[in-house]
Amino acid sequence: MPRVKYAMNYRPKNSFSMSYASRKVIFPGVAIPQCIDDYNHHMGGVDIADQLRSYYDTQLTSFRTWWPILFWALDTMVTNAYFIYRDMPQTTGAGISHKEFRLQCAWGLILAGHKTQQPQKREVSRTNVTQQTLLPVVRRCDCGHLPIHQEKRLVCWLCRWKHRTDAKSESRFLPKTRWACSKCNTPLCQNDERNCFAEFHEL
Repeated sequence: MPRVKYAMNYRPKNSFSMSYASRKVIFPGVAIPQCIDDYNHHMGGVDIADQLRSYYDTQLTSFRTWWPILFWALDTMVTNAYFIYRDMPQTTGAGISHKEFRLQCAWGLILAGHKTQQPQKREVSRTNVTQQTLLPVVRRCDCGHLPIHQEKRLVCWLCRWKHRTDAKSESRFLPKTRWACSKCNTPLCQNDERNCFAEFHEL
């Protein structure tokens, strides 16, 4: 549709005030500034942005004054990114909806965060055991206690605990083991002579 640079509404004297069909467009030669012409042809962008932002807003109830500004900025950035992605010819986002674009953004962030989190191997360390030391409560939780093999040999936690709590024990020998619990992070014997791993989780 070609732009009209010079225009105004004119109504004849013999027509009704509400009769739009009798109006004629004449060209008196008054130039329209470029900014006003651009506004007349591109108006409504703010309303459309507000409408799209209201569909899937991230606003949360907060007592801090700066949180609403942050949520508004986040929604505005996502909405603008949707328009840019949709209008770019080199992308496949010509027919993508606003909802689908937000879902792809969300899953992209989730997968990116999942890839950056590399599983770290928990290193079992030696813990002090005294006469007042109690058995850890985590040993009784049903969360998959599995024996794991460690490179470093450590003193069995249960053997040390028995040695500290038993006043009659005079033996100074404390066995070392390469096995530990994956959840309790505790070295425990597991061999033909002793099965401190099973005994520790049954106490």
